[in-house]
Amino acid sequence: MKKILIIICAISIVSLGTTYFLSKSVKAKIDQTLYSVKSVKVIKVKDENFSIGWVGDMVPANDISFNRTVLDNVSVLTQEPSLMIGNLEGTFAGASRYSKCLYITTNCHAFRSDDTFAYTLKSAGFDFISLVNNHSYDYGDDGLLDTEEVLKKVGISYISPTKPSTSITIGEKKIGILGVSFTPPLSTITDYKFIKKEISKLKLENDLVILIFHGGAEGSDKTIVTGKNEYLGDEDRGNVELVAHTAIDAGADIVLGSGPHVLRKVEYYKDKPIIYSAGNFVGGNERLTTSGILGVSAVFDIFIQKDGTFKHKINSIILSKEGVPYIDPLEQAKSLAESLSRK
Repeated sequence: MKKILIIICAISIVSLGTTYFLSKSVKAKIDQTLYSVKSVKVIKVKDENFSIGWVGDMVPANDISFNRTVLDNVSVLTQEPSLMIGNLEGTFAGASRYSKCLYITTNCHAFRSDDTFAYTLKSAGFDFISLVNNHSYDYGDDGLLDTEEVLKKVGISYISPTKPSTSITIGEKKIGILGVSFTPPLSTITDYKFIKKEISKLKLENDLVILIFHGGAEGSDKTIVTGKNEYLGDEDRGNVELVAHTAIDAGADIVLGSGPHVLRKVEYYKDKPIIYSAGNFVGGNERLTTSGILGVSAVFDIFIQKDGTFKHKINSIILSKEGVPYIDPLEQAKSLAESLSRK
């Protein structure tokens, strides 16, 4: 569990005559127009069992109210891990940026929101975001730069197509993270020499190395890891099993996947965990289809035990039609992922 030291014991925030208090677990609702996360000094300290949290595709909405409250029901889970990671499929591009859909007129989806969602991610416990996916350039190079600047502003580390690897220190652990995807102009998910080289470099400089990939075919019928190259139309979205195994052979400790928009199996290869897909997590007020299996999601926790081995936990989530995540008492995600993992 995250151990958070709040230097200021209680901060009152007055909004419409109501006073809110920032609790130890940081569950207070924060209106970023009145309150900046930079005004609270938060120190993460070493925990007995270091943990990494992972969720899949998050698409913000155009609706400020949606973006502000969308994670309220699940923040109790996302605040738990020592390092909480998610995949942002969308941008915080400025209003003057042009959409890629001006040039791609068939089957094009471009996602943008204001920075409200970034503050929501921060207050919900997210420490790290991957932008290495097919929506990072939805509003061009400048839109990606805008997105990176917003994440810097709210204090969330990231990787992106132009910065695919980095290191982050949590407590006493230095963690190296590499992201790969099929995103043009460089399809790093099919470049195994690149994966080996970058993972090997990170291994020399970090206590723990994580590969995050965005790949594989997508859709409600794509829950199976085929062990072959997967496609969407003519687009090669990689052989995700080979990608994961190559990374672990090169020194990666954990592999985290996204892209298919459905859950896939969890595998241990050489005793190292691979989450092949975490499914959808935020649907952007109906920007993503979340009906049926597309709405079965999870918060994955990976625990590093004292002896250096790994174990994982699946916290089941179900998405509403609008793409709002809720804790699922029926535990459908756990049942699905465990069934897929046995195949």
